Amino acid sequence: MTKTRMFQALWLLLLSLICVLMFYYRREPTKSPQERLFGEDAVVAATTVEQTPQPLPTDTPTPVPTVYEITEVFIPLLYTPSPVPPTLPPTPTPEPTPALIATEAPKAEPFSLIWFSDTQYYAYKRPDIFLSMAEWATRIQIDYNAAAVICTGDIVDNRNYTRHWTNAEAAIDKITESMPFYCIAGNHDVGADKVEYETYLSYDFCSAPEEMEFSADRRCWVLPLYRQGILLCGIGWQNDDAYADWLNARIEVYRDLPAVLLVHSFLNDDSSLSTNGRRVEKAILRNSPTVRLVLCGHNDGSARWSRTYGDGHVVNAMMYNFQDDKKYGLGYARILMFNPNTRNIAVTTYSPYLNDYNYYRDAEKDTFTLYNAW
Repeated sequence: MTKTRMFQALWLLLLSLICVLMFYYRREPTKSPQERLFGEDAVVAATTVEQTPQPLPTDTPTPVPTVYEITEVFIPLLYTPSPVPPTLPPTPTPEPTPALIATEAPKAEPFSLIWFSDTQYYAYKRPDIFLSMAEWATRIQIDYNAAAVICTGDIVDNRNYTRHWTNAEAAIDKITESMPFYCIAGNHDVGADKVEYETYLSYDFCSAPEEMEFSADRRCWVLPLYRQGILLCGIGWQNDDAYADWLNARIEVYRDLPAVLLVHSFLNDDSSLSTNGRRVEKAILRNSPTVRLVLCGHNDGSARWSRTYGDGHVVNAMMYNFQDDKKYGLGYARILMFNPNTRNIAVTTYSPYLNDYNYYRDAEKDTFTLYNAW
């Protein structure tokens, strides 16, 4: 074969390979979210979505996990063969009044918190997704024994646009018809540098719950959930030592309750502490040993963090935020199921909009159990 013919043959082979690759990548967008994220083993790994989802009509109910999924798949994650009681500092327990015994004694049954993170894109451009999440949360409230929906900030994309707040309010009003909604401010809600809380606090769902105890300017709050046996705490965007001191003092008052702290920025996507996370860890976690769990958003992706302190107690932190993936990351919420008997927290991640469990190919990033975590 002459050199010319050899080069022609190689050129034809290269063109054929390019055509095959172009055909393959043209087909890629037709794959379902599960196939794109899980690869060729999608059928084995997950089968909740079989085709590319289309936007759901507003009058069509979003899917709800079946009773089988709740009882046979999710709930078993709660149990461990060797439960350990919560590690809390010793403190005198005041004599409860008869009313508290009758109505506020903690119940030894699992309960959940439904967690929304960084809903800003939905408030900005996709209010239908926000509504689908809200309607789904209200429908699973009984099955999951949900105490509340919580949001770790960036409810809206731009605090200066009323439309964003109106879209968010429409979805949150759906939630508050059935259960409480508790939130903290993110940088998009109040401004990253020039922090302005006036607009944020003008909405009832940000500041109205009478049972909360607020700091003087209402940027921070605590809420004892006696029925569930936990203390919810929130610290808003741009906090300094004065807010940490206020929060530590209130946590000390309720030191018989393990605390869950909501803060907008705590972890980076590589599981390291953010700048604000280092400040919160130093000012709050080291001074309030009853804080056992930190929830945050702000950065993209999913991350977990854990630290054991000198007295032996462990603090876990979780971050998730998928809304920047405008095709495959839409509508995801997390369900945190607390078991008072084992002190475990079972976590799963689900999008009612996509009807899809687990954003990542590695499902352990989205569905896992924190043992003896509160």
